[in-house]
Amino acid sequence: MFGKLRDLLERGRVALGSWVTIANPDVAEMLSLAGFDWLLFDLEHGPIDIPLLEFMLSAVKGDATPLARVPDNQPVYVKRVLDVGAAGVMVPLVDSREKAELAVRSARYPPKGIRGVGPRRAAKFGLMRREYYELAEKVIVVVQIETREAVKNIREILSTEGLTAYFIGPNDLSFSMGYRSWKNEEVREAIRGISKVGRELGVPGGMYCAEREALEFALENELQLIALGSDYRFLMRGALSALEEARSLI
Repeated sequence: MFGKLRDLLERGRVALGSWVTIANPDVAEMLSLAGFDWLLFDLEHGPIDIPLLEFMLSAVKGDATPLARVPDNQPVYVKRVLDVGAAGVMVPLVDSREKAELAVRSARYPPKGIRGVGPRRAAKFGLMRREYYELAEKVIVVVQIETREAVKNIREILSTEGLTAYFIGPNDLSFSMGYRSWKNEEVREAIRGISKVGRELGVPGGMYCAEREALEFALENELQLIALGSDYRFLMRGALSALEEARSLI
């Protein structure tokens, strides 16, 4: 169910992933075949809804772990993406312990949480219902650290019981701090501080790294959950590279 992601994080290893935003199952299949450790289906900014997510999840091949970023920190979104087969959720804009606790409780069945019972595809349409209830205790919960307020409350957020990992959104964090890039030294220092607290508390962290400089910075700070970009970025990069090469020969 969880592919390789949970094991990599628990062993302190780097897990390489990709954002999935193009609303087509072929994209999910191609990226999973490429060898990513995890895929993040974006329901916050991408044009993907729950019915389409189900089709896209069924296209994932191999042991790539499928996660879904919900549009908002609401229990109804969390239970629906989990019921159709996502191995975990990423919750945006978590800036307090209370919001982190809500994210975790939304992903857990009672008595530990408030998730409604109806796993559907996640339980192989009833064929593995009992087994799924056992596995569901380990559903991956990732909270996004994206605001100045979240940085201020980072120790309280990462102390939340049941949290699997955190993920830094460098663009939102930069904008929240009054800048337009994570490369500003104040933003970089905030990220260093977040990662330090994460290491102290034993909570793995991650970051979106669309360029080498960002990747090197993330690795320097021992972040493990690394997104190397997104489907549309890979598509544009490949197209621009092919055009540049062809035009150089004309």
